[in-house]
Amino acid sequence: MSGRRAVITGSAQGIGKAVALRLADDGERLVLVDLKADRLEETADELRGRGAEVETVQCDLSKSDGVLALAETLEESPVDILVNVAGIGIMSEFRELTLEQWNRTFDINLVAMFLLCQKIGGAMADRGAGRIVNMASIAGKRGGENLADYCASKAATITLTQSVASAYGKFGVTANAVCPGLVWTPMWEATGAWLADNAPGFAGSGMSNHDAFMASVKATTPLQRPTRVEDIASAVSFLVSPDAELITGQALNVDGGIEVH
Repeated sequence: MSGRRAVITGSAQGIGKAVALRLADDGERLVLVDLKADRLEETADELRGRGAEVETVQCDLSKSDGVLALAETLEESPVDILVNVAGIGIMSEFRELTLEQWNRTFDINLVAMFLLCQKIGGAMADRGAGRIVNMASIAGKRGGENLADYCASKAATITLTQSVASAYGKFGVTANAVCPGLVWTPMWEATGAWLADNAPGFAGSGMSNHDAFMASVKATTPLQRPTRVEDIASAVSFLVSPDAELITGQALNVDGGIEVH
């Protein structure tokens, strides 16, 4: 199964980069998609240095026209694996959450994913094979007062994935979601900052962002350690492997036991 063409959005850093590294080790050919051109090329060069075959595409996934153009470009060669990782999440008090923030979160976290699943997944269905993995979150299984837009977008990611699995299963395409727990990535550094400044037990403590994040991990995670980006990459690798050929429509928690459903 190696040598397949795998498209990974949000792959310049964080979870997306970890997924790219793992799939490269699995022998897949990579198409890295991200807005940050400099980091995208740095990641591509790192992967090429490890012997991977890599293409890069810069795209602003908050713009539907750009996403549709991206899909058209990607369809010029068959895509075997689609991993939608790109996403944003910033903590905000519920009453201070703006419509602009809500819409931007949904544009990036959900609308872009929908369009790529529809276009790239549709091409997979036409060929009779393909694997789709969408990055959701345990936040999509339980709402949080200070992450309303993020939680709602990730809950929608889970049900979108179920719909994709239902639509494309008869054509030999699987679709699953991965739900990370507390992961120290660039996106979540802002979470640590919010905890350090606002959360009960943390505010005024003088904790660093990272210390506040780790304290939250210990308070909520049975396995007592944060989720690593490599943990998420391993789950993705499994879901696109032959071992997972009968698994579809699932939302797999990779979180150290925070959520148990």
